[in-house]
Amino acid sequence: MYVSRPDAKIFYQVTGSGSGDLFLCPPCQPVVGGRMWKNNLPYLARHFRVATMDPRGHGRSDRPPTGYDFATRYGDLVAVLEQTMKPPFALVAFTCSTMLAVHYVLDHPGAVSHLVLMGPQYKQSLPQPFEEKVARVIREDFAGWSRRLFTKLYPEPHSLRAVEDHLQWVQETAPDVLVEALGQISKDDVYGLLGKLDLPTLLIHGTDDSIVPYSHGQKFAAAVPGARLVTFEGGGHGLNARDCVKVNRLIRDFVLDRRVESITIPRTTERKAPAVLRGRPARRVLWLSSPIGLGHIQRDISIAQELRRAFPDVTVDFLAADPSRRVVEHLGERLHPATDLLVNESAHVEDWASPDHELHAFNALWHMDEIMAANFGVFADVVEAECYDLWVGDEGWDVDYYLHENPELKRAPYVFITDFIGMLPMRDDPAATDFIRAREKNAENIDHLRLHPDVRDLSLMVGDEEDVLDRDFAPGLPNMRQWAREHFKFSGYTYHFDPAAYRKRAELRQQLGYREGERVILVSVGGTRVGRRLLQRCAEAFALVAGRIPETRMILVAGPRLDPRELPPHPQIDVRPFVPKLFEHHAAADLAIVQGGLTTTMELAAFQTPFFYFPLRNHFEQQFFVSRRLERLDAGVRFDFDRTSAEALGAAIVEHLGKPVRYRDVPVDGTARAARMISSLL
Repeated sequence: MYVSRPDAKIFYQVTGSGSGDLFLCPPCQPVVGGRMWKNNLPYLARHFRVATMDPRGHGRSDRPPTGYDFATRYGDLVAVLEQTMKPPFALVAFTCSTMLAVHYVLDHPGAVSHLVLMGPQYKQSLPQPFEEKVARVIREDFAGWSRRLFTKLYPEPHSLRAVEDHLQWVQETAPDVLVEALGQISKDDVYGLLGKLDLPTLLIHGTDDSIVPYSHGQKFAAAVPGARLVTFEGGGHGLNARDCVKVNRLIRDFVLDRRVESITIPRTTERKAPAVLRGRPARRVLWLSSPIGLGHIQRDISIAQELRRAFPDVTVDFLAADPSRRVVEHLGERLHPATDLLVNESAHVEDWASPDHELHAFNALWHMDEIMAANFGVFADVVEAECYDLWVGDEGWDVDYYLHENPELKRAPYVFITDFIGMLPMRDDPAATDFIRAREKNAENIDHLRLHPDVRDLSLMVGDEEDVLDRDFAPGLPNMRQWAREHFKFSGYTYHFDPAAYRKRAELRQQLGYREGERVILVSVGGTRVGRRLLQRCAEAFALVAGRIPETRMILVAGPRLDPRELPPHPQIDVRPFVPKLFEHHAAADLAIVQGGLTTTMELAAFQTPFFYFPLRNHFEQQFFVSRRLERLDAGVRFDFDRTSAEALGAAIVEHLGKPVRYRDVPVDGTARAARMISSLL
């Protein structure tokens, strides 16, 4: 949506349906726009009706060559506020836009109920002479200037993701526009007006802010009658992104007239988790289950059922987005109503998938930070309002990350569950982007557990110690297996069924409708578009050799997102959009062809079913971690999709169909072992 000004259209957006209005104003300089609030807007929109904008010269707003003086930019803000806000509303302003906010409050008495100023400025200045020291540098080395600026913006450790965001957003302006805007700022000064402010005012500032010095914020606060100053020790300029949980809650509480005082918040590294009570009689468990693959919710429900056998009074509430929520509902488990508020991680990962058998899993996780911030806000509000005796997160990266950043929010024993340890790049090139990112994420995770050992009460690896790779996380970081040995307990693999119950294959095949004497090849790829090419190749391969393997049928499980008409027809191919209890077919099939997912391949290994697996291209977990487990078990035959033609796959089908296998035995008591470990915290 836009408002029209005499020389430009100014973009704004409105979201949320809370009882009061709140405006998030980005800096007036066009280095960034409304996207800077990406970690704040989803949370605040659950409490307020929220709007933001892109300043002229940036993002979705027009980029006129002139009009960056104070009066014009002020006019832009007034026009947007008139279009979006219903007085009285709360106004949050960032850095240089705080000067616009001061003028607006004084020019519109009663329109603003609460004023929140972040990294506040009452005047601005730049090195002189401007043309030589600023303008020329921006025009001749815009990329270098941008990187230096945004690196200074975030002095906190492990801020690479935030820096990357700004480097992307700054591309939404132009060097000449930025030079024109910056050339105007030395004329702005509102210090003489601060004493006239007469409304609740909150200032938020970091002591390590190298863009607007902390002393500037102190002077600003001292000049505003009754202002409260919240100081972030060690915080930089981008607190709304780098410390979004605290900033979001400060804004929420302040605008809702809850108690907010002038305080100093310790550095992240110095924050401590409080002692928590254990063994209360209620035994309520809040269980966050990752929806990225159904394996998480299947094992989580199985473990929860084991817990209830030990403690019949245990109540488990699941926070699980689609498709996991459907499993919870189908099995009659309790789904917390706040599940409706979760942003879907599974849909995000699927958006990163290519129908050409590729999913860059690490990049999908790396770019999931906005969703993680939103979903942790949901979790944090739930545990703030309700009392639970245990928190469990199965690859709940959002809860784990933000609890380590904000350990003082811990209110119950906390269990972290995962089936892999370490983020690995697909290219072993220290200069590659994904190598740098993976090292950053691994270093951050290692630092989290080193600095805050009191956050997790149990780190549980679904697997064995030998399933962890015996290599360094990255140059200069610890050995993965040794580190895991020091920080994790190992449950062995968990199953949501007893493999021994499916040993009578003849009876099972009859129940599933298999014809007597027929051989069945089962192809399943998870139901998303990433599996299209593998399904097509399997169908093509089968068509080439079907005449050589009579009494053989291929079942292609296409999933809901693939049109069966996209697959080559054949009288011996049975295309199904959905197969209930797919694991039973894994036990009954004569040969299975799958991707490299952990749940599916470990089911096949437990059933001693012959199978081929094709790890997705650029999927680090399938390429490294799952393959490691299967190699240990001597299970399955690994294929490279790009190197396997339909002819080669057809020949392999003929060779392996009916050929007996003998994998190493898979211990099947992992579910009970995991439940025993978790139950010790109840």
